[in-house]
Amino acid sequence: MMISMLLGYAIAFLGVGLLLKVGAKSTKHEGENRLVTDGLYAYVRHPQYTGLFIALFGEGVVHWPTLFSIGLFPVIVLVYTWLARREERHMFEEFGKDYLAYKQQVPMFIPQWGQWRQLAAAARVKK
Repeated sequence: MMISMLLGYAIAFLGVGLLLKVGAKSTKHEGENRLVTDGLYAYVRHPQYTGLFIALFGEGVVHWPTLFSIGLFPVIVLVYTWLARREERHMFEEFGKDYLAYKQQVPMFIPQWGQWRQLAAAARVKK
């Protein structure tokens, strides 16, 4: 039980850290009208949702699994996937081919194989 608690907290803190790093920023620089494809956005198109999913998985599935938290986790993922797709339609309307090219190269939530360390490193870099 202690191992699952510690592992769950570690996973949850990683997710919260990623979520805090992204903050309220979007894929546009504030005050600029350009598509952001560097930093965390070089590894996933929606790092804020990736952070949320990691945190919820650590807390609700690994650390304190209940029928409610385990059942609600996939529902949350589905709702945020729907929201992300809706946001992406707006990004395509604003940035067109540039966003389409970015979308084809960068995964939505889960980094490509072997890029988790780069994502974690990008989350640690202070700007």
